[in-house]
Amino acid sequence: MNSIGRLVILVNNYEEAIAFYRDKLGFEVFIDSQAAPHRFVHIRLPAQKDMGIWLLQATSESQQKKVGAQTAGQPCAVIYTDNFDREYKKLAKNGVHFSKPPTSEGGAEFAHFKDLYGNEFILVELQKETVE
Repeated sequence: MNSIGRLVILVNNYEEAIAFYRDKLGFEVFIDSQAAPHRFVHIRLPAQKDMGIWLLQATSESQQKKVGAQTAGQPCAVIYTDNFDREYKKLAKNGVHFSKPPTSEGGAEFAHFKDLYGNEFILVELQKETVE
């Protein structure tokens, strides 16, 4: 094995999910194709071309029950930044709901936020060690 290509997140609606991830979080759509009967929507952060999220519209009743709860209340992903304050302010300004406030602990600054369905993510900046 060499790498992980995509994480899968179940969504209720492609258009509303794309709008949230693009407009509020800054992701870009890099694949949006129809191969009947399926639509393939893949998004990624512009600075990370080799890793992304596959948005998969829930079609069955059992899938629909799992939208927003795929990880049973645990975070589904950690997103790293090199400037926590900038990213936190940008996300808050974009209307992203933070479920846990910014915290500094264990060599990191982080905050938890949720997507439009309730999936939890963690925004993290690893603090650089200072050499004395």
